[in-house]
This record gives sequence, C-alpha cells and structure tokens, in this order.
Amino acid sequence: MLDIIKNKKVVLLFPGQASQYIKMGKKLYDSFDTYKQVFDKINDYIKQNLSDFIDVDLKELIENEENKDKLDLTKYSQVSIFSVSISSFYFLRDYLDWDNILTGAGHSLGEYTLLTAFQALDLFDAVSLVVKRGYFMYNYSKEGTMFALIYNFDNDSINQLNEIVKKFNAVIANFNSYSQLIVSCSINILEDLKDQIKREFKNIKIIPLKVSGAFHSPLVSQANELFKQEISKTNFNNPVKPVFISIDSNEYNDKDVIKNLMLNQMISSVNWINTIENIVKKYDDFIFLELLPNKILTNLINKGFKNINIPVYSLEDLLENVLVK
Repeated sequence: MLDIIKNKKVVLLFPGQASQYIKMGKKLYDSFDTYKQVFDKINDYIKQNLSDFIDVDLKELIENEENKDKLDLTKYSQVSIFSVSISSFYFLRDYLDWDNILTGAGHSLGEYTLLTAFQALDLFDAVSLVVKRGYFMYNYSKEGTMFALIYNFDNDSINQLNEIVKKFNAVIANFNSYSQLIVSCSINILEDLKDQIKREFKNIKIIPLKVSGAFHSPLVSQANELFKQEISKTNFNNPVKPVFISIDSNEYNDKDVIKNLMLNQMISSVNWINTIENIVKKYDDFIFLELLPNKILTNLINKGFKNINIPVYSLEDLLENVLVK
C-alpha cells in the first residue's frame, strides 16, 4: 500500500489550520485499529478532562455533513486536525522504519503534532495544549483579520511587500511559498492596505480568509499571553530526532530551546519558505511526506517552490483508492 515510500529517507510534514474537511480520516478510522485506537483515546480524554474548553464529540463533529461550518471554527478545527494528523502518524509508524525519518516540520498548529510525533510532548499534554490554543485564539482574537496574496513573488518583491504592510502596522503572517503569502492586519485598515498592495503589485490576487482573528501577529497578544501560561507549566522532552521550527526556520533538538520558541509561536510569523529551503540545504536524497488531513503543504511545495526538486507525497494521495469508502 505504501511501497512508494518504503526504504526511502523521509522528512515528515504536519499540516495546520485550513486543512480540515468533513470525513477527514474516516477511511483510516474504519480500516485500521492503530488509527482508531489513538483517535478514540484522544476523543475520550477531551470529554473527560477538557469539557470546560470544548464540549464536543470529535468523531461526530468530523463525520456529520451538517457540521461543516462548526468544523471551520478555530476552537473546533485545531483539535480536529491535530487528532486526525497524529492518529495518521501512529498508523504510518506501522509502515515506516523510524531510522528512515530524518526530521520533520509543522505548519503553525502542525508544530504541536510534530512535537508529539517526535516525542517532545506527551500525547495528552499536546491534546490539552491544542484544545486551549484553539479556545484562546477563538475567544480572545477578535481585533483583526487575514487575507491571502496569490502572486509570482521573489525575495525582492517579498521584501517590498513587507515594507508596505509595516507602514500599516500589519504583518506577513505566513510566508507559505513564492506564490502565496498571508497577511494579518486590523480590520479598520484592511481596505486601505489592500488598495495599496493592488497599486504596487499589478494583477495580484487577494483572497479574504474566514478566520476569527489576525493570527501570527501582535493582534492576538491577549490570546498568546493566556496560552503562554499553559505552555509554561507543560513538560517538554528532547525530541527523538531534531525538528525544524518555523519561527526562525532552524533545526533543534533541545527541549528548553523548543519550549521557549513555542511561547510566542502564536504571535510570530510562519516562515515556511525558509523552513523548506533549510531542510533541502541540510539533507540529501529524501522525500517529503505530508500527514493527514488534506494535501495543502504538498501543493504549496509543488506549486510555489521553483528550485526544489525533492519528491513530495501526501498520505492523503497515497491512501486514495486503497481504503474502503
């Protein structure tokens, strides 16, 4: 089933928010005990220990078509994505030799899945953090918004854009690829900022995002301060393999350094471009493999990194047409 990645050196990629969709992971849940056991364990833990922050049955939330709008809400989407993603990792471990896994990276929320998979965080500690992260971001991040920019960027034009957004006290929140950047800003300057960007970048495409706040910017500082208290009292371990953290796009294996970086992850930009390029600079002869759900990171690399020739696979694609409907 996964012969294409057998005996390959692998860099794992863990997706973040916006990867969610109804019935994500259902085929694995219905077909493989390893996935089901991890997912059910997480679901039970949330019901028993975290009902003050989120009152939901994850399986019902994810599988019911009527829950699409609910699943898109930050307080529900983050823990749902994490649960599907980490369960898919444990499923994958049955097929991948750990010695063949070189390193990993996670996109925003995906860094918590990354740290759990690489044993820097205990599973239930991570579940607790992710639930509270979604809760704080949803309830204490009402001041701003975000929009995507689709354009053929290079380093010079990214720097040019950065200077523009700074003048509006906005930030490039996600450096996703050379064809997609995400901006966070306050609502009251949104239209003026968009107009300025359109004047400077002809034929740029601007797409508003359905989010509850201006994530990865100082506008979510209140949520970040509350969440920092939760991180501070959580035990971190040294990961079993070094991991890349996208705040500064460097690779780390020290628990204290990683924990310190995560304290301000929520208000820091996601430097995904530099992270992917630094991985490619350090390692040779490997493949990227994106965990469930979806294949957003796979598409970002394939479409938005012109000079990277590393094969990129998504578990989503590898499992398609193999599992039961």
